[in-house]
Amino acid sequence: MLWPIGAGAQPSLDSLRQRLATTPSDTSRVLLLNHLCWQTSTRNVTQALAYGQQGLALARQLRFGLGEVYLLNALARAAFLQHDELAAIRYYQQAVRRAEAEPRTDRQLMLALLGLSRVAIQQQDFAEGEKYGRLALAHLQRRRPVSLPDQGLSQYSLASLYYGWLRSGQSAPDSIDRLCTYYTRQTLATFRRLPPDTNLASCFGDMGKVHALHRQYDSAEYCFHESLRLYQRFGDRFGQTETRLSLAEVLLARHRPAEAEVLLRPAVAWASQLKATGLEAQGDQLLAAALAETGQGLAAYRLAHTGQALLDSLQSAERRETLARLRVQFDTERQQSRVRELTQRTQHQQQQAARQRQYLWLLGGLLLAVAGGLGVAGLLAWRLRLSRALLANQNAELQATRTEQDRLYALIAHDLRSPVIAFTALADLLKRYVERQETARLLGLGERMRQAAEGLRGLLDNLLSWALTQRGELTPQPEPIAAATLLAEAAELYQPGAEAADVHLTVDPAATGHILADRNMTRTILRNLISNALRATPPGGCIALTAGPAATGQLGLSVRDTGVGMDAGQVQRLLAESPVAYPAGRRSPAGLGWRLSQAFARAQGGRLSLVSAPEQGTTVLLTLPSAVGVPVAPSAPHFA
Repeated sequence: MLWPIGAGAQPSLDSLRQRLATTPSDTSRVLLLNHLCWQTSTRNVTQALAYGQQGLALARQLRFGLGEVYLLNALARAAFLQHDELAAIRYYQQAVRRAEAEPRTDRQLMLALLGLSRVAIQQQDFAEGEKYGRLALAHLQRRRPVSLPDQGLSQYSLASLYYGWLRSGQSAPDSIDRLCTYYTRQTLATFRRLPPDTNLASCFGDMGKVHALHRQYDSAEYCFHESLRLYQRFGDRFGQTETRLSLAEVLLARHRPAEAEVLLRPAVAWASQLKATGLEAQGDQLLAAALAETGQGLAAYRLAHTGQALLDSLQSAERRETLARLRVQFDTERQQSRVRELTQRTQHQQQQAARQRQYLWLLGGLLLAVAGGLGVAGLLAWRLRLSRALLANQNAELQATRTEQDRLYALIAHDLRSPVIAFTALADLLKRYVERQETARLLGLGERMRQAAEGLRGLLDNLLSWALTQRGELTPQPEPIAAATLLAEAAELYQPGAEAADVHLTVDPAATGHILADRNMTRTILRNLISNALRATPPGGCIALTAGPAATGQLGLSVRDTGVGMDAGQVQRLLAESPVAYPAGRRSPAGLGWRLSQAFARAQGGRLSLVSAPEQGTTVLLTLPSAVGVPVAPSAPHFA
C-alpha cells in the first residue's frame, strides 16, 4: 500500500529514538514522534499507536496545528493498515477538519482526502472513493510545482480506484480495465524515477495484481518477486506479508500448492504478530486452499473456519452502519460549512455597501461645505446627483441580491419539506408498528428511510452545486461524450426507483450522436430531470429518454413522461424561474434542482426547453453543442 511521507531516504528507527531522547524542543519531539509512528506501523502496531497518541497529545497541548495534522494522518494510516477502517475514517476526518483551519497544510489535507478515498474503496463504495479522490486532486492542482511523489500519489489513487472497481465485479464502464492498467503503469514509471524505496515495491506489487487479474501469471510472478525483494531490502515486514499472499494466489492459480504453502506459513505468522486481522484472515484462507489441494483436508477445514471467523469480525453489520453514519455526518458538516462561508461573504458585502454609502454622504457634505459661489455650487450639485445615482444603483443591486436570496431560501425550504415530512411519517409508522408488534412491516421501513435520506442528500448536493455556480467556482470542462452512454447511465441509476414506483423507464435504442459537454454537469441535469419525471408520473406510466439532432450544430437529449402535465401559465412561470402551483399530491419540479439544471445548461452553451399540457405529460429537451467534427478521444477519468 502506497503511503509516501516525503522524498528521500528516511532516518533509521534507532537514530529517531536517540534524537527523541536528546532533543529539547517540544515541536521537534512532535515531528519525531510522527516519524516513529509512521515507520513502526508496519512492524509493531502497538508501539506505533503509542508513539502517535503521545505525539498527538503533545501537539494539542502546544497548539501546534501542523503537527496535529501530521499525527492524525499517521494514526489513520496505522489503523488502515490493520484493517480498522472505523478508527481510520475517524482520524482522517479529524485531519481534514484541522487542516482546513490551519495554514500550510495543503499536502496533509490532500493525504487525508486520499485516505478517506482508500477507506471507501476498501468498503467497495467506489462513488465515495471517487468523490474524495477528486477533492484531493483539486488540492494537488492548486500546488505548483507538483512534486514527483505527489504526482505518483494522484496516479496511484486512480489506479487503486479502478483496480478495486474492476475486481469487485460491480457494473462499471468498459474503459475501467484499460484505465486500471494505464494508471498502474504510470505510477510505476513515476516512482522508478525516484530513489528505490517501499513506494516502488508497492507499485511493483500492484502491477503484479493487475497482471494476475488478466491471467498473465508469468508477468505477475516477476512483479511480485521484485516487490518482495525491495520490501526485504528495506525491512518492511508488512509489505512482505502482503506480497507473499498475492504471490501465493498466483501459485495456487497455477496449481503449485507446495510452493504456495512455503510462502504462506511465515506470512500468516507475521500477520498475527502485526495484528493485521485482514491479512491474517486472507492468509488462513489461502493456506487452507493450498492444504486442501495437497490432500490435507482436516487442516484445511480448520484454517478456513478460522479465516472466516476473522473476516466476520471485520465485516459486521454494526461496523458497516457506523462507517456509513460517520461518512454522512462528515459530508453534512462540510456542506454546512460551505453554506456558512457563503452567508458570511454576503454579510461582508452588505457591510462594504454600507461603508460606501457613508463615504458618499461624507463626500457630499464636504463638497457642500466648501461651496462658495454659484459655479462651485453647481459643480457640487452635479457631483451630488452623480453620487445619488450611484447610491441608487447600489441599493437596487443590494435589493436584487436580497430578493434572490429570499427566493433561494424559499426554494430550499420547499424542497426540504418533502423529506422532512417523509421522515415524520416514517417515525409515526415506526411507532405504530412497534406498538402493534408488526415485525414484517417494520423490516420494510428500512428501504423507505434510505430513499428519504437519499432524497435529502440529493437536495444538499444540489444546494452546494448551486452555491458554487454563484461563486464562479464550477467551470465546465467540455469533452465529446456519446449521448447513448449518458442516457443509459442515467436510466440505470433510476431503474430501481422506477420499478418501485411501477413506472416504465426506457432509453430509445436509436439514440445516437456525440455532444460537446461537461460530463458531470450533464449527468446532474439528467438526474434532476428524471427525478422530477418520476415524481410527476403516476403508477403504470412511462418515462422515455431519447436523443437526436436539434438545431444546426446542436444535439438534443429529451426526457418525456406521461404524468399529470402543466398548463401554459405554469410552463411560462417555470421557464421564468418563478414559483409554480402544482396539483395536490405531486411535488413541483420548480425547485432548486430545476434552477441548477438551467444554470448548468447555460454554462455549457446549451438551454432547457419544456413542452407540457394537462393530463398529457411533459417533455423536457436539453440542447447542447454537437461534437461533430471534434476528435473523440478515449474516455478520460472523471469523478461523479
